[in-house]
Amino acid sequence: MEGAATVLLGAVTGLLGALPSMYLLERALKRDRRVSVASGLVSIMVSFAMLSAAIFVVWLVSRERVLVFGVAVVASFLFVWTIEAWRAWHDAQKNVVSGERKP
Repeated sequence: MEGAATVLLGAVTGLLGALPSMYLLERALKRDRRVSVASGLVSIMVSFAMLSAAIFVVWLVSRERVLVFGVAVVASFLFVWTIEAWRAWHDAQKNVVSGERKP
């Protein structure tokens, strides 16, 4: 049961690590406000710091669970960004005229 708790905690941590950049993407998709490059870089640094700190804490507390935790963090983070990338691509394609897609 402890392994499942480690995976669940890692998945939640990965989701929390994706939140800063997800917020900016949602603002950009709404097109009601401009999103700056500086705020994007800050959101990436915040995500990196959060995820690195979480993995470091798990390493300090329970070194045998670091790999399971880290894989769960990365898997959930990439899963979120797969969905967000698909949404951004879909949003970018909705105004394309059908003749523009043909080679």
